[in-house]
Amino acid sequence: MEYILFDEELWKEGQCYLCDIQQDSIVAVCSEQQHYKKAVYISDCIDSGEKEMLWNRMCMHIEKTEQSVISVSYFATDTLEMTIKNQKMLLTDYLKSDISMEQKLYFLENNWQKTIQQQHDILLFEAKGRYLYFKIEILQYAGNQVSISNLKIDFPRQNMAKYLPSFYDSNHKNNSFLKRFLAVFYTMLYDMQQKIDNVSEYFIPNDMTTEHIQWLADCMAMPQIVFWEKAKAVKFLQRAYLLYQKKGTKQGISMIVELYTGKKPFIVENYEILQHSIGTPYEKEYKQLYGEDIYTFFVLVEQQYLEDYSKYGELKKILELFQPAHTKSEIIVLRPFMVFGQHCYIGVNSCILNNTALQLDDTTILPFQTALLK
Repeated sequence: MEYILFDEELWKEGQCYLCDIQQDSIVAVCSEQQHYKKAVYISDCIDSGEKEMLWNRMCMHIEKTEQSVISVSYFATDTLEMTIKNQKMLLTDYLKSDISMEQKLYFLENNWQKTIQQQHDILLFEAKGRYLYFKIEILQYAGNQVSISNLKIDFPRQNMAKYLPSFYDSNHKNNSFLKRFLAVFYTMLYDMQQKIDNVSEYFIPNDMTTEHIQWLADCMAMPQIVFWEKAKAVKFLQRAYLLYQKKGTKQGISMIVELYTGKKPFIVENYEILQHSIGTPYEKEYKQLYGEDIYTFFVLVEQQYLEDYSKYGELKKILELFQPAHTKSEIIVLRPFMVFGQHCYIGVNSCILNNTALQLDDTTILPFQTALLK
């Protein structure tokens, strides 16, 4: 099946009355000063290149308020030559002439084969001919705006009755209902097949909407990323294959924590600490600081990257998902100053404050800002 998708160039080939073309859509705005307004768009001829073409379907995306009414009329013909006031001329030339829109609408009134209201998906049952014309009328009231985009016309019409016994494929007038019913079924099947054929579009994170990110996050068993910033969620989806390859490893945990916080973490594995501390004078201090469970590991994250408890809780859930089986993870939030006997690492949070004179006021913190002067 072929189709024609209206872009800005195709829209501009038609005739606009009280509406504007903006990129790939037509927009009609009724200001607060106007009680109501009727905007009209008449297309140029859409050439299928084949006589007696059976046009199939027209669909579009409509953004409007409930008070706006949109109607679509159409007709198809095999010839563009029309007799107007006893003169023969091409319909295309007539529509592009300087004649007023009211006269053009009056002349075309009897040509429209059918008018559909308030529908964004229309089956063009009566349309038969090489050339197709359509008209969009927008009736709106004060303060309303209507936008129509992604207009697509499909052709030729597929006869689903040919898959049934020959009796049902006859041209008998009683079979028209069956053919219309099968056409509705076919459009549903066609839309589904189009989504299946283009499913790869759903796996391109950079082009995804928030809704698609949520869908893909569920597929990746990471539904919580929908609460992340979009840039972080997209980056996770881009690296998901590699992250799951490294799942359960020190490198994998480092990668996912860096992705979430924006800073590569320090990871301390308890078995290494205990292995080197046994029999040393500092064995007791090490056990107080890290515990005695050799299956525990610590992820050291600077305080500035975990601003509140919600981020701490989210990071904890991520670690539980990516940590090795039968292990326990602990998050250590490194404060930007040293406290001996707690988690203090040279080059990480080994910050020495400048000495300041002791002042007894509401900004004094003991012992961090205390200095004894001679």
